[in-house]
Amino acid sequence: MHKKLTTTLILALTAAALAHQAHDHAATFTLAQKDAAFTLAGPDSVGSGYTSFAFSNTAAQPFTPVVARLKTDANDAAVKAALGQLMESHGEDMSAIEKIAEFVGGSAGVMPGKGYEFGANLAPGRYVVFGFGASEEGKPLYDLGQYRAFNVTTAPSALKAPQADVKATLEDFKVVLPNTVKAGKQVWEVTNGGQETHHLMLMRLKDGKTISDAEAFFKAPDPSQAGEPPFEDAGGLETISQGRSAFVSFDLAPGEYIAMCFLPSAKEHAPHFALGMMTGLSVK
Repeated sequence: MHKKLTTTLILALTAAALAHQAHDHAATFTLAQKDAAFTLAGPDSVGSGYTSFAFSNTAAQPFTPVVARLKTDANDAAVKAALGQLMESHGEDMSAIEKIAEFVGGSAGVMPGKGYEFGANLAPGRYVVFGFGASEEGKPLYDLGQYRAFNVTTAPSALKAPQADVKATLEDFKVVLPNTVKAGKQVWEVTNGGQETHHLMLMRLKDGKTISDAEAFFKAPDPSQAGEPPFEDAGGLETISQGRSAFVSFDLAPGEYIAMCFLPSAKEHAPHFALGMMTGLSVK
């Protein structure tokens, strides 16, 4: 992502991410920190089929975990090299990582002391969990300990996918959702029906604000000078690849919301929301 968009994302995601208690049998990953180094504890293997991922952050800074399945026998050095190319392009050039991995999902920011949970169906193979981003010194977080590999075995998982209350489809470039959903706790099934990689970020508009106010905020020449965001973070689901689905829980207060994708298009050289992936949603 370009510097302008990176600043926008920081402003957009300042509120704490949704906290969830881990379910029994969930694949639990816990991030810890000592000085500038991190450790990411988690299982060495999980069963195939539906898996619930639970992330816990005991570190002093936000944790952005992403789960990916390796398509090849690539080693950790090759994965990190591909992620380095992605970071150097500010998130735009995904060609190297998409050759060797597909994204399963994750969180845009698990705040210190908080947790996050999502679920997905997993085929057998080798997977990695990594923290995307860099330290203040510019060192990739996955080189500082925010990285762990695990295997998905052929033995079936004991879990079953939940019944979705809402289905959301991410297209190139559109978010397909019902116009209205009920307030309260709910499970969304998010499917990437496009050709490009997408994510889903959900924000609640502040009282009296409109989607036009949000568009103006995001398109401001200098977001750091655009004033207070006209919305509050309501959670979301991080990166998922073409054809994949994942399940994520929300607890939504009544109001007006926007659902959008911030990821950049290498083909169009623009963030997805600027290409149409920004839609309104009423919660009643």
